[in-house]
Amino acid sequence: MSSITIQPVLPQAGVRGGHIQVPCQGLDMETLDTCELYFGITATRPALASSSVVLGVVPRDADGTGLQIQQNGNRSNVVPFTTAQLLAENLHPVANPAVDRNGAIYTTISGSKGQQVPVSVYRISPHGEAEPFASGIANATALAFAPDGDLYVSSRHTGKIVRVDNNGTVSSVAENLGIVTGIAFDSQGRLHAGDRRGTIYQLTGRGEPRPLVKLPPSISAYHLAFDQQDRMYVTYPTLSGYDNLYMITSDGERQTLVTGLGRPQGLAFDHQQNLYVVSHVGGEGGVFRRTPDGELEQVVAGVNLVGIAFGMDTELILTDNSAVYKLDMGGQGQS
Repeated sequence: MSSITIQPVLPQAGVRGGHIQVPCQGLDMETLDTCELYFGITATRPALASSSVVLGVVPRDADGTGLQIQQNGNRSNVVPFTTAQLLAENLHPVANPAVDRNGAIYTTISGSKGQQVPVSVYRISPHGEAEPFASGIANATALAFAPDGDLYVSSRHTGKIVRVDNNGTVSSVAENLGIVTGIAFDSQGRLHAGDRRGTIYQLTGRGEPRPLVKLPPSISAYHLAFDQQDRMYVTYPTLSGYDNLYMITSDGERQTLVTGLGRPQGLAFDHQQNLYVVSHVGGEGGVFRRTPDGELEQVVAGVNLVGIAFGMDTELILTDNSAVYKLDMGGQGQS
């Protein structure tokens, strides 16, 4: 019996449903139907197998790390692979989660247009214990923490941004912002908000919006993030399926950094100023990392992902349209 050998896979991490390609040698072509792909100790059947590659789908409940092929009792070598841990589900995130100073994670049940839900924002412990945090926010959308530790939430239904204190008390801070989606604070504590119809605003201390830049409209949302130089980065999906990543200066000047993204959404920086983007590129979906030198590589395989944030230690927090996940990436994001 020939030995099975597999090469390292890229990316080396994934969320349930993510697609991966495993380069391999030594499979018995006569019994490909007996081939199994192991994510840790969790066995799955390949989506497709050939003499040189096995295509796999990250399972829902993978246990352990590493990736291996087994066939007829023959086992390959193990290559590195980490599967994201499911923390909480039965949610409806439509943007980035937010993480507080203690590592608690905040996300939404946003609902369909105009839908009233019992709980607008949930707080989730690093161990996956979820509890209601805030209610009465129609179509809660984007989340961002202010320097003072209060959580700000946009409502795309009412055109308002509200503040939620640590006790879950909600108060309005800005209104008349259109279909307000993405929000983010710069290093000076100034709040920025994106009306997905085509305008990004900088808000004054009194909550009055000042138009900063005009952009093409989005079919779903603007997503915003700031680097350490207070440059704003913006993604937004359009109907074209061929979208851009923009950088916006404090004067409202726009620069295109990346083209050819498919439905780009959530953004987050790590401490090395690598920018992580939820998107599709070349037909592959997941999380892509753009280095300060402009290199783009896929680091997480996933489908239906919408949001991203860095948690405590080496944790990357991800959301799809119904759940929150935790993934150890070996690097910490900027606070």
